[in-house]
Amino acid sequence: MNLLIRISTNVFGLIFLCSCATQGNRQSEIIWKKNQQLILILSDGWNVNHGMLFRFQYQHHHWISVGNPFTVSLGKNGVAWGAGMPKLHNKKTIKTEGDMRSPAGIYQIGQSFGYAPKSNSSYPYQTLTKDDYCIDNSQSAYYNRIINQQQITFDPVKDSTEPMRRDIHLNGDQLYKLGFVLKYNPQNIPKAGSCIFVHLRQAATATTAGCTAMDEQNMEELLSWLDKHNDPVFILLPNDIYKQNIYKWDLPKIAKYE
Repeated sequence: MNLLIRISTNVFGLIFLCSCATQGNRQSEIIWKKNQQLILILSDGWNVNHGMLFRFQYQHHHWISVGNPFTVSLGKNGVAWGAGMPKLHNKKTIKTEGDMRSPAGIYQIGQSFGYAPKSNSSYPYQTLTKDDYCIDNSQSAYYNRIINQQQITFDPVKDSTEPMRRDIHLNGDQLYKLGFVLKYNPQNIPKAGSCIFVHLRQAATATTAGCTAMDEQNMEELLSWLDKHNDPVFILLPNDIYKQNIYKWDLPKIAKYE
């Protein structure tokens, strides 16, 4: 039986603290766990629809770079602060349903999914079927959830659903052939944005409706690296916000972007 995915924005494995001064030094607002994995995506601005992805692992109180960076596609209209990041909100750039922007912020990484019966990686995986849909209608009781039509009765038209098996329902589309869930908007707040995934892209120049997309080879490498025991998290930030918070949040230091 397929597991149903609940989209969430809980930041798993890290804790926000009140800023305070300790012996003259400002304490980081985030405590990272030993061996925690981090996917960091930086974009050149709020209205930019592509970015660069970096990987890191937290060891001995600092970040160790893993692999080579690569480009990713973002929302057609750029990025906006996502639900679940109230301390970071800029009222002019808060994500809403249908805004065609990827959610900026810090998010737990959910399970992977795909068209194949099984995954080549050890990371938790859900095989998608023709009956799996994600609900993007804010008025639906199942908003922001992936549900199976054989297990839960719903109206595909009324609930404004997105088929997860795009290859079956959308003329062979391969975008969800392999990907993973971002645990975004866990309270399923109406109109705050839904069905946020990291998935494949058709071309380097492609954009998304609010997800993050990459080439298949990069996705396979990423999923082979992810380890659920290391509490992987995903951070997407415009460069200016990254620069402002490198030390405040104890983020990895990337010379080109500091």
